[in-house]
Amino acid sequence: MRAPCLLLSQIFLALSLIALNAPSRAQTLQIYTQSWPPYSYEHQGSLTGYSTELLQAVLQEAGIDANYTTLSWSRAYQHASTEANTLLYTTTRTPEREELFEWIGPIGLRKLWLFKLKERTDIKIKGVDDLKKYRVSIVRDTSSLQLVMERGLFPRSQIDEAPTTTSNVKKLFFKRVDLILATNGGANYELSQLAYAKDSIEPVYLLNDEFSLYFAINKKTEATTIEKIRLAFDKIKSSGLIETLKKKYKVD
Repeated sequence: MRAPCLLLSQIFLALSLIALNAPSRAQTLQIYTQSWPPYSYEHQGSLTGYSTELLQAVLQEAGIDANYTTLSWSRAYQHASTEANTLLYTTTRTPEREELFEWIGPIGLRKLWLFKLKERTDIKIKGVDDLKKYRVSIVRDTSSLQLVMERGLFPRSQIDEAPTTTSNVKKLFFKRVDLILATNGGANYELSQLAYAKDSIEPVYLLNDEFSLYFAINKKTEATTIEKIRLAFDKIKSSGLIETLKKKYKVD
């Protein structure tokens, strides 16, 4: 009986040494995002978009497995800000959020434009004082809405809150609002999905461009995981992939 037992012991020891010496992978990361074309959205049953492709490349480089969940922005933000081992994208890095996350990026500049129908030649905006003349639609529970509210850029009675950028664009064509607030990439993508001419809306005023877009990691996430992602992002950034994806998805 000693020979079989000795053989089993040798096999167990060999397997243990292999396990110890094998490269370890980080714990599976839970990813939360919203449907926000062209940054993250579903196409033919798969999650895609500028930020999605970039994040997938970063995590592959870092050797980190991930589960992706698409939720409303408010729910995605709630999960990622309270749960360990989570990452949220695409996120605006603001002073109010600074201490809540570890930030990876920037992955792009957030330029917030006010768009109008091209046929609305009566809408003219030369400065912030002109904003009070018009009704605007903004996606609810976003940093964009928070910025507008905190700075009093529009009277509260003239702000229409919408669930998505798609709703915003439709409201513009139905003439329920005069303006919508969106990124250039977001507005152009939504227009491409609707039965309207591509040049039927136009940016009329750059409202804000002081903040950038990032990947946000919950601070309770393992430090080794965060560091792997940070190093992988730096490597992907130097590869030129960011500029390639910006051209592909037509983002600023």
